[in-house]
Amino acid sequence: MLSVPERDMKMKWLIEDMQESDLPEVLNLERSVFGGMAWSVRDFESAIASKYDAPMVIHDGNQLAAYCVLRLLGPEAEILNICVSSPYRRKGYGDALMDQMLDIVAGQGAGKIWLEVRECNEPAKALYRKKGFTDAYVRKAYYSDPIEDAIIMLLER
Repeated sequence: MLSVPERDMKMKWLIEDMQESDLPEVLNLERSVFGGMAWSVRDFESAIASKYDAPMVIHDGNQLAAYCVLRLLGPEAEILNICVSSPYRRKGYGDALMDQMLDIVAGQGAGKIWLEVRECNEPAKALYRKKGFTDAYVRKAYYSDPIEDAIIMLLER
């Protein structure tokens, strides 16, 4: 697992490496948000163990507020998963995780960052566009439950 670098003191929340002890909360949130498309415990365990992945969490007190998984593969990176619990949405948690991931990518020298998002997820697309991502192409009927296109987005540095 890639280690999360220290951030400056302006940061509002502590972003930490995801640990196995976080998995019950992460899985509950994952299933509540993504339903049938949710990652399994093995997916998260694999991310925690991988030298290419940076899974991260933000807690607000004893509550899991948000998590993400970033993958770095040489000159490219992919944001594999990002999720913010509904009570914490529109409060900067997703923004903080995106900034952390972009800092990690910059530190590793990756020039392209990819992600996919449901076509209907306007709040997520707005956040990604704010960070400089643009639509690259569409994967037709990629998502199930309900069936929906995926917008593949790219940030080139």
